[in-house]
Amino acid sequence: MNSRPLTTLRISWENLAQRPFRTAGLILIVLVFSFLLFGGSILIESIRTGINSMSQRLGADLMVVPHGYEKQLQSALLRGEPSSFYLEQSLEQKIKAMDGVDKVSSQIFIASLQAACCTLPVQLIGFDPETDFIVTPWIKNSLSRELTDDEIIVGSKIEGEPGGHITFFGKRYRIAARLDRTGMGFDTSVFLKLDTARNMIRKLEIAPLFDVKDLDQVVSSVMVKAKAGQDTRALANTILQRHAMAFNLDMVMSRTMMSDIASRLQSFSLVMYALGGLLWLLATGVLMLVFSIVVNERRREFSLLRVLGASRKKLSGILMTEAFLISLAGSIGGLFLSALIVFSFRTLISNMIGLPFLLPAFPKIGLVFLLSLLVSAGIGPLACLYSAWRLGKGDIYTALRGE
Repeated sequence: MNSRPLTTLRISWENLAQRPFRTAGLILIVLVFSFLLFGGSILIESIRTGINSMSQRLGADLMVVPHGYEKQLQSALLRGEPSSFYLEQSLEQKIKAMDGVDKVSSQIFIASLQAACCTLPVQLIGFDPETDFIVTPWIKNSLSRELTDDEIIVGSKIEGEPGGHITFFGKRYRIAARLDRTGMGFDTSVFLKLDTARNMIRKLEIAPLFDVKDLDQVVSSVMVKAKAGQDTRALANTILQRHAMAFNLDMVMSRTMMSDIASRLQSFSLVMYALGGLLWLLATGVLMLVFSIVVNERRREFSLLRVLGASRKKLSGILMTEAFLISLAGSIGGLFLSALIVFSFRTLISNMIGLPFLLPAFPKIGLVFLLSLLVSAGIGPLACLYSAWRLGKGDIYTALRGE
């Protein structure tokens, strides 16, 4: 009959298997910690990646919009929330003629909200390929030719493949290309030429509500890029002083908007890290208490092992191995459960957060996974150190007597 040696790992495994409820409870503690640690870290990194992507793709230093529609513009850019607002395009040439202005381009925003007329409720964005410096640079990666009047480009979260069709306001448009994920509102937006967007507005008959009489000159926003070295705040003040009353306009500064987003990220990060630190202390404290109780309950068991020839180092190793197995099981379970939820529901999570959200590259995800695993798996052995040290100081005769 073959016999297996009583190794430290085997003894520890059998000890944990003999007490399934206690073992499951300890694993659950580590699982919750590793779940929040990895999930919170990925969320923070995703928001940071989304902010970096947005700052690189936005391109404009100033965004001129009708008065009272600053929040709608930010919502459209950050979360893709459909909005419609209009002003006269003649403002574009006036701003272009000002000192300190490098580039100017107009865009049109159309909210497709009526399910009866449209396939999808999305944000339609019209742009001018001749002057655009925001959308065109990264559309080139998906479409190398010029966009036609009956074609559109869809964001990464819009259903439909290149060559397919989507209906907006009773007309079918061919999907020319699909954009890569950006982590911002462009993922749920549809892009089309400025003239095509104006034809849609004619059917909607909503531009007159914004005191826009000439539909050939209607736009929603004017994107402004300042010259190198130009004070953007001073330029914004100059534009407002000269044209705010005549065009009833307002201003959104990219730098201010990005600073607000960064501040919200910092607050979110502080909350997540504080919660993680508090949970780490709580998990470590609970495990220390449990292992201390376990050592008291098992003094006779360990003393018998000492009588059978086990050294104090062997007993401490058994207890440390049990702690490591518990932490490892809880860490792996928590990490995979967190990854499953974050990756499967990333769209819902990004909508709930209301910030640019873009998952980091796989190497960074792997690094966060590894660091989270090391920190989580180290909780058990760390919490067990004192109990293991105390176990090695026990007296065999006293323990066997039960005193």
